[in-house]
Amino acid sequence: MDKLKILLEYLLIILGCASLAFGIVMFLAPNQIPAGGPPGLAILGNYALGLSPGLILFLVNAPLILAGYKLLGRKLFIRSMIVVLLTSVMTDGLPLLMALPDLGDNRLLNALYGGVMVGLGIGLMFKAGSSSGGWSILARLIATRFNLSLGQCLFFMDAAVILLSAAVFQDFEAAMLGGIAVFVTGRMVDLIVSGSSDIKVVHISCWKADRLKPIIEQQMGISGSVVKATSMKSGGEKEILFLIIEKTQLVPIRKLVETHDPDAYLVVMNAMEVYGTGSRA
Repeated sequence: MDKLKILLEYLLIILGCASLAFGIVMFLAPNQIPAGGPPGLAILGNYALGLSPGLILFLVNAPLILAGYKLLGRKLFIRSMIVVLLTSVMTDGLPLLMALPDLGDNRLLNALYGGVMVGLGIGLMFKAGSSSGGWSILARLIATRFNLSLGQCLFFMDAAVILLSAAVFQDFEAAMLGGIAVFVTGRMVDLIVSGSSDIKVVHISCWKADRLKPIIEQQMGISGSVVKATSMKSGGEKEILFLIIEKTQLVPIRKLVETHDPDAYLVVMNAMEVYGTGSRA
């Protein structure tokens, strides 16, 4: 079973590398649309210096992966190096192995589909327990040095690549399209890694939990947990019902609460992932 799991993980890595390479060579690079991170630098370097995108990907990623060995650990380091090698080889090899189709000159569509392909590739790599390269390592080092969050650092680094593209291509539209591609890439990564969940987390802060609990259980078949709380305003004892529900159950449960405890209020959040057999007990 472990061998099969490892085999599937490496299959995801290969598919992820192929998707990332396709996104670069089929959609983004031919239309001078920069992505964020090393793929964006590869597109800019190919245009400005005439170097192959795959070579630039390797030159950017490999030193960062090596520098981040201690941060990654042995397993993630090996998989990340495999990703760097495969992505670099596929990016340069695909145009040599096959005639790439002409996908039209609509740059907006190419930015959207390029972002999808790159995001799909990165998401599959993350799913397989690998990284997509050394960009996140550099971001972590900078974030530690300047006391920034990792998300802020990645945003500023990607933004710098996008802004640089306006100067390299002498085309501000390219930068705007690059921003769209980066946004779509991020959303695609989230979709692959976390999924598109229809599960909602509902917190019901109420004074009449004993009345609401049996009604919710009997009429909707929903069970959950009760948390004791104290009102900040009055200091009185309250209770919070913690429920995990389907999206389709949100309106009915809201109506139940409005009917039986109009003084209660609901807080609804998206549940990206729910694990465990007792998650709705």
